[in-house]
Amino acid sequence: MMFRDSQWINSSNVTKSKKNKNKRRHTDPSTSETSSSSSGQRSDNDEITINSFNDSLPPSDSKELRNIEGGEYFLPSADKNIERLQMQHYLFSKCVWRSNHSSPVEEIFAPGGTSVLDVQCGSGIWMSDLATEYPNSTFVGIDDDADRARIEIPLPNAAFLHHNLMEGLPFPDDTFDFVHQRFFTSVNETDWQEYILPDMVRVLKPGGWIELMELSPFSNAGHMTKKMFKAYDEFNLKLGIHRLDPSVFQKGLTSIKSINPKSIRSEYRITPLFGGRLSQLVCQNLFKRLELKKIEFCEFLKISESEFDETIKTMYEEVSKLKTYCKSYRVYGKKLI
Repeated sequence: MMFRDSQWINSSNVTKSKKNKNKRRHTDPSTSETSSSSSGQRSDNDEITINSFNDSLPPSDSKELRNIEGGEYFLPSADKNIERLQMQHYLFSKCVWRSNHSSPVEEIFAPGGTSVLDVQCGSGIWMSDLATEYPNSTFVGIDDDADRARIEIPLPNAAFLHHNLMEGLPFPDDTFDFVHQRFFTSVNETDWQEYILPDMVRVLKPGGWIELMELSPFSNAGHMTKKMFKAYDEFNLKLGIHRLDPSVFQKGLTSIKSINPKSIRSEYRITPLFGGRLSQLVCQNLFKRLELKKIEFCEFLKISESEFDETIKTMYEEVSKLKTYCKSYRVYGKKLI
């Protein structure tokens, strides 16, 4: 039986924030890892990692990518950005990280009965993937974008809720064994640290794990690439869309007394945007964020669509010439028992 929203909402247990803002969302993932929480800094280790990067798709899955938008892995959608988000999940979870999570939660999944919350669930692809893998556990995705939080996926162990995250998560304390957040864009950094993160920890059970994931700004980016993504951030801010820097994750978790400081880990993967098939797909997926907003973005920049096309072409040339790469971070920790 499919879950109903009312199963999960208990208004008397919602932690209300002092702010009540209507937010929109727009979300826009083997390599080496490190415990460092530094973001976007070039090092000799980066160079070694790039040179040793396995720029190939998993052999068992490469067939599915022959038709990227129509592959068996992806959920059908008329929304091109939903397709981009599904592809993003595939590239980073299946190809770059080779896993849906880094937290050591396999043991709690094994017996079943595990409850998982995906905050700002986007297309729902991450939790759908896990819900299929663990049919005896329960998965809830929550998002403040109604269109993306109401995707109909016939999974008996998954529920999707539309809710303004700044009003507090509509769940009692200590509800979930695992709380996950990836590519969060609903609120600015201050609101995230003061309201969203503490509320995610509130609904996490003692002994449960919380995991956060984000991309840092590009490294070795060219002039036009930096200029365009800076303008894109400014364009998004006018729409109430924000980008979190992963450098705040470890600091944020460490500041919460109920998270065991000894359990906190920070890992990253370096992914070149130049080179083989995987790198090219990652680059295309990241650039597609701009292309899907082409008309509105051109109006914001006061340029023609042909100028935009030429700029995107220049950006691809810069990536190849300057060896641009990105870092994706995962930071996770365990709530004290």
